[in-house]
Amino acid sequence: MAGSSRSSSASSKRCGCGDEVVIYTAGRRAKNPGKRFRRCPNWKDVNRSCGLFEWVDDDYSITDLSGGGVSSHAAELLVETYKVKISKLQIKLEIERKTSSVMKKLLLMSWVFFSVMCIWCLLKYQYRSQFV
Repeated sequence: MAGSSRSSSASSKRCGCGDEVVIYTAGRRAKNPGKRFRRCPNWKDVNRSCGLFEWVDDDYSITDLSGGGVSSHAAELLVETYKVKISKLQIKLEIERKTSSVMKKLLLMSWVFFSVMCIWCLLKYQYRSQFV
């Protein structure tokens, strides 16, 4: 990756080649500047590299350069994570809808009460003015 800097080796983490994994930091011109990632130390040698690449700051190792896609286990974990997030958001949305419905009813009731009070005051004033 152009513009990335090499950091210390990841303690006792080994890639598919059996070599110690190296932690890099993406450079300023990268898509994810400043983000740390692990990579096979043999990444430049296509014949020796196992294709390991994973973001350090993320919980999941998503990208598999040798396969060119997302590892199925990481994808399943991400799907489950997003299902939980979606479920929580749906519950929150339902609560907001109920709260909104209650608030609309309270607003309507307050306007009805205000209107009734105005009419009552007008009628009371009119009734008094007839006898004065």
